This record gives sequence, structure tokens and C-alpha cells, in this order.
Amino acid sequence: MDINDYFSEKKIIRLLCKYRAIHAGKRHEKHMIRNFSTHHRSNNILSSEQNPLFQEIQELFPSRRKWKKLHRDERTYCLDSNKSNQERLYNTYLKTKKDIGNGIVAPIWYDKLIKYVEDIKNEVLHIETSNYSFTPPKITGIKKDEKEKKITYRPIAVYDIKSKIICSLTAKYLTNYFDSIFLDCSYAFRAKNKSNIIPTHHDCIEKIGNERKTNNPLYVAECDIQKFFDTVNHEHLLNIFYDISKKIEIKTSKSIDQKAYKIFQLFLNSYSFQENVLKLNSDSTWFENNKLPIGKFGWVEKNLNNEFGQNYCAENKIGVPQGNAISCFIANLILHNIDEEVLSSGKDIFYIRYCDDMILMHPNKDTCNNALKVFMSGIHANFLLYHEPTANLNYKAQSSSFWDSKSKLPFLWGDKNVNENNVPWVSFVGYQINFNGQIRVRKSTIKKETKKQVAETEKVIENLGKLKHYQETRNEHSRWSKRQIIFSLQQRLISMSVGRIQIYNHKKPTKQGLCWTNGFKMLTKNRIISKQLRYLDRRRAHQLKRLQNELNKITRKSKKTTFKENDTFYGSAYSYFNFLKHK
Repeated sequence: MDINDYFSEKKIIRLLCKYRAIHAGKRHEKHMIRNFSTHHRSNNILSSEQNPLFQEIQELFPSRRKWKKLHRDERTYCLDSNKSNQERLYNTYLKTKKDIGNGIVAPIWYDKLIKYVEDIKNEVLHIETSNYSFTPPKITGIKKDEKEKKITYRPIAVYDIKSKIICSLTAKYLTNYFDSIFLDCSYAFRAKNKSNIIPTHHDCIEKIGNERKTNNPLYVAECDIQKFFDTVNHEHLLNIFYDISKKIEIKTSKSIDQKAYKIFQLFLNSYSFQENVLKLNSDSTWFENNKLPIGKFGWVEKNLNNEFGQNYCAENKIGVPQGNAISCFIANLILHNIDEEVLSSGKDIFYIRYCDDMILMHPNKDTCNNALKVFMSGIHANFLLYHEPTANLNYKAQSSSFWDSKSKLPFLWGDKNVNENNVPWVSFVGYQINFNGQIRVRKSTIKKETKKQVAETEKVIENLGKLKHYQETRNEHSRWSKRQIIFSLQQRLISMSVGRIQIYNHKKPTKQGLCWTNGFKMLTKNRIISKQLRYLDRRRAHQLKRLQNELNKITRKSKKTTFKENDTFYGSAYSYFNFLKHK
């Protein structure tokens, strides 16, 4: 397989269009605040012009008003504004290319775009002999948890645009090359299967449900890998890469492109947890510059040294970047041998894995437990750590401690009213499925969604002057009328939850693009999930009512003569529950 085929002009420009559309979406969200607020706080929102990644990609395309509009059938195909903007950008490129072929002088942005693409193609073409290296990524922190007023962050590595493109297209090449040897039990970051479909996390839940129908009783076990991406050993990973690629070469007579191997090496060389992240824990100015409360990036250095030698962390490069396409491929690569060992550990063992999450099932408790031991042994052999599994004792009385446990010894999946040690629910990739086959959303996911609703509402309130609970929103901070502000938040919350739904297409909720409900396509109507979705609808309505009460001091009139100040009722068609009703 030739990696140069993955770095064609079309594929590179498609990716650039995607990144430019993403920045357009983020820019739109930031300007929404400025549109209605004159408060000084809204001026503190970083403009896209101050973002070096945006500056880099902005020069490669024309201004937004010059993007080509889509035809009706193209608009129907695009399910969200992000996809629509991608198509507009690509069509603009195609139209300009055609015009240049007809003798029109190429605009400056087009020349820059083509040069940028050629630079990437040349970098990849000569990657084995050049001195090219990835620029070390910028580290950002996402809040993971807060205990005893101490915040722990998850490190996210952000590469420059050129590096992201090289990583993304190389990851596609590696995924397609290695996919022939990866097993069907692995569902994350796979190539298209024989049915031309890419497996998703929804397929995992369908498979679990089918297993429950086939076998009863069922014992279930789980093992959570501790700090997976932050503990990957570089040298060990390269050895696995080499060994598996040789197996594929023997199996298919197709050798891996050495340019891909070189890019993979350069990617690992650009990052390690010790060099890029750990040092930030002692740099308070870094947190201030990134506008984050002072906290820390959690690591497991002591655990690693205890398990693999007292100088293990000092003598090895450890950790791969989170948030990168190649890192997603790495999960399947390093865990592949473990997949093989687990599936061969017992007859008819049920085992599926989604990235670093796994679940085991078998009618026999001992067989299930043996497979769990094989998995844990494989994790240790690959210089990784896992959370020690705990036994379930009296689920009926201590269910909270059961769910707090990250790894679980085999437990019987069944009715807790029949036996106090039975566990009625199995949790995987955001879903929970009970012994009767009913599916619901994990409680923590519901809680996270309500927090997002609150956060969006508070963002509006704070930018109208209410920074403390005893303060009030002030009329002089508003550019819009009260109803305009409420309408804006209402549309934002609807878009986040169920997509850009309209009354004429509300009976096709799964066709609404990227939104919360489409992350749970396996949901079917039952009493439990109906209650969950109606709860989310109530919480959303509560936030809108809260905003209405907070805006009592806003008396400004709308400058738009076409805007209707009277409330418009957005009912069932725009609800979370509508997804369940019509999917």
C-alpha cells in the first residue's frame, strides 16, 4: 500500500475544509455572546483572530461571504451547519479551479492553498530522508474531576494544522493497513467492513443485547485500564508495530509503506508525558495563561515504578497525545495481542472492546473469571496498569459502591429482587442495558447533559452583568430585547440536544446531524428511558424560565422590525422525547 495515495490534493483540501468549518462554528458561538452583550466580560472572549491555528488556515480560503452557496439537494444532504460549511468551502475551491482553467487569474488565497497542499505532499514524499519533525503540541487541560477543592485535568495535545493533516491521513492509512488483522471484537476506530459500514459504539450494545437473548444466566466482568494514553511505552509500542506489520506482510503479501513507519516514529518523538505535561504541574503561570484554575495533571509515576522497576519512568519515554487520530489507532494496536489471548482463553467467551473499554461475559463464572485474569495479565505484559477489580457484595443494599468501582469481578446479570447479589444493569460506552433488554442512558451522562444546559444559561446571564448571586442583569449591557435573548438561548439548547430540527422534518430525528440524542441511536421506548428524556426536557424548560426571570430588568426593544416579540411555543417536535417517539 502506497501512503502517497492518501495525500492527494483532494483529500488534503477536504481536511482543510473540515478544519476551517470547525473554526467557523467556534467563531459563530463566540460572536453570539458579543451580538447581545456590551458587558466588558464579552470582550474577554478570545477572538478567533488571536488563535494561531485560525490565522494559519484563514489565509487558505476566501472570506465567508464569498463561499459558494449550496443547491437544494446539497443542503438536504448536509445535516448540520458544520457539514454545510465544509461543502461550501470545497465547492468554492472547485469553482475557482474551473475558472482558472478558463483563463481567470487565480486569487491570492487559491495560490496559498495550492502551495500549502504541495508543501504537505512534498514533506510526506521525502519524509524518510528529510529532517522533518512534528512541532511539539500545545497542551490544553480539560477538567476531569475535583476532590477536596483540588482540580485534576486531562491533558489534550493540540498540533498545528499541517501536523494534524499529516497525522490524520497517516492514521487512515494505518487503520486500513492493520484492519485486516484486527479482530471483530474491537469496535473503535476501524475501517469499513465487508458491508461498507464503519462499526460504532451502537453496535456494541446491539451485540450485548443479542448475547443476553442467547445465553441466560450470564456472568459479566469489567476491567478499566488506568491512565491508558498517559502510560503507553514508546519503545514497546514500536516493537508491537513492527511485529504486527510483519504478520500482515506474511498474510497479505503487502508490506507497509516505510514513510508511514517514519511518520509514526516522528509522532511518538514529538510527545511524552514527562517532557510535555508533567512539568506543567509546577508552573502556576501556565494555568493563569490558559485561564484555568490552578490544579494538576494526574499521573501514576509511583505505580509504574512499583510495577516495572524503580527507574522505569526515568529510563523510558511514556505517554501518547490524547486528541490525535494516530493515538486512536494506537489503542487497537497495543491491545490487539490481548484480544487474541482473551478470545482463546475459553470456549464461547463473549468479549468486546471499544478503545480502552472492555466487557466480558460467559454463562460460567469460572470461565469468565479466567478470561478476566488473562486480560489483566496481558495489560501488565504491555507495561500498562489497571484498576484492581472488586467483588459485588449485596448489590441491593450497596449499589452505589458497585457503580463507583471501575473494574468488577464476575457478577451475575439478573434481577436484584431474586438474589441480592444480582446486578440488573450492565454499563458500556454511555449506555446501560438491563437483564430484560431495556436500554437507558448512564446516569452520569444525564447529569453531564443537564450541567451543559445550566452552563449555557449562565454564560448568557454572566455576560449581561450578573456575576454574583446578589447582582442583577442590567439593561445597559444588552444589545437585544429580552425576547431576542431568550429565543437565542432556546435555539442553542434545541440545537445541542436534538439538532437543527424543523417542524417539517421532526419525524426524522436520527437525520439531524451532530447532537446529544444522535449519540444514543440504540434507545428504544420503555418506561425508564422515557422518564430520563422527559426529565431532560423539564430541565431545559427550567433553564429558559430561569433566564426569563433573570431578564426582568431588560427593557430594550428589538431593532429588527421582523422579529416577533411574542413567545413562540416550541413543543413536542423539539423535545428530547421526540427522538424516542419517532426514531
